[in-house]
Amino acid sequence: MKVLFVQGGSRWKFDTAGALYTDSNFSEAVWERYRALGDLTVLLRREDKVYDPREAAARFNRCSPEQMACVALPDLYRPARRLLNPALRRQVRRAIAREVQAADRVIVRSPGNFYTNTALACCRRYRRPCLVEVTGFAWEGSWYHSPAGKLLAPWRELRCRSLVARAPWAVYVTQKALQHRYPCQGETLGCSDVELAPLDPAVLAARLARIGTGQKTLVIGTAGFLDVACKGQRWVIEALALLRRKGDTRFRYQLAGAGTGRVLLDHARRLGVTDQVRLMGSLPRHRMDAWYDGLDIYLHPSASEGLCRSIVEAMSRGVPVACTRAGGNPELANPAFLFGRRDAAGIAAALERLAEPEARAAEARRSFEAARAFDSQALDRARKDFYQAFVHEKDQNPCAD
Repeated sequence: MKVLFVQGGSRWKFDTAGALYTDSNFSEAVWERYRALGDLTVLLRREDKVYDPREAAARFNRCSPEQMACVALPDLYRPARRLLNPALRRQVRRAIAREVQAADRVIVRSPGNFYTNTALACCRRYRRPCLVEVTGFAWEGSWYHSPAGKLLAPWRELRCRSLVARAPWAVYVTQKALQHRYPCQGETLGCSDVELAPLDPAVLAARLARIGTGQKTLVIGTAGFLDVACKGQRWVIEALALLRRKGDTRFRYQLAGAGTGRVLLDHARRLGVTDQVRLMGSLPRHRMDAWYDGLDIYLHPSASEGLCRSIVEAMSRGVPVACTRAGGNPELANPAFLFGRRDAAGIAAALERLAEPEARAAEARRSFEAARAFDSQALDRARKDFYQAFVHEKDQNPCAD
């Protein structure tokens, strides 16, 4: 069984020795889910930059190309002018068509971009059964991304609804939110794609002990791409400035994620809070738990989400969480610590409340208990059964137009 996996958001990264990496969205444990289905081919766009091996190993997740075929396509989105290059678009389209034709089953993650939409169109043309993984909201992902995104948001939203509605199989990372927006006529499963280690009560005990020390400086953190505006880190920086004007400088903000972060640092400089902001860079998955353990509060200010894996990961480490009401976030967080999109004042208010040790202790316990719903064994069992049914069911219908 030949299985093709297509996603247009993440990118292959190479080092000067030729080793292959992805960002923290894909670990070996995630790839193993798909390798268990058959002979796996993974199609992603390729990042132009080539990294020093030591930098790449510290920042990204190493891949094992000997265990799966890795297809690296030109990046049509960076720089943006490439998307208007007809020859390059044609090259990418033909490459995707070849891979779809060679596959027996196709898994398309996060529909809504050129790569995924082309793959789904090819599934219809060549009558290949496909499964769509629905991970986020098309409208918000475009609207809060850029001025050009606002023009594309209506088309992308309608296109995503159409693609998911007609997919024969669909997996949602939420239990309700994405299903309500993008209903599917085929077989469906609601199952988070988070990968958690078994919950350890010692983690919660260490968290409560940290809170009990009564530290005066509190470390807050966000995990997300640094150069993507809709991730919302700038609003946390503005919240720090609001608090600073009130004389409250006890928070230190750490930003983990891929990207330069230049715009965010410039914003912090203009607002006079540079000393409170630190870019951590991209961290591979095996370093994330230690990073979460060093936080006092996890903030997720993104304007667009499906079901946020970093929130679940933080909760599994007993970290108090505050986040936007975007997407599936209300399925995870305490309603008392939800705030609006682009709401610096709301973020500041949440930080002030969570600065109290009693509030952090209560939220640490709540976070840790809420993470039990994402027990890896239960999720893996449900996911495995659904994907095996997709792979092995005979006489499947391809994605319909």
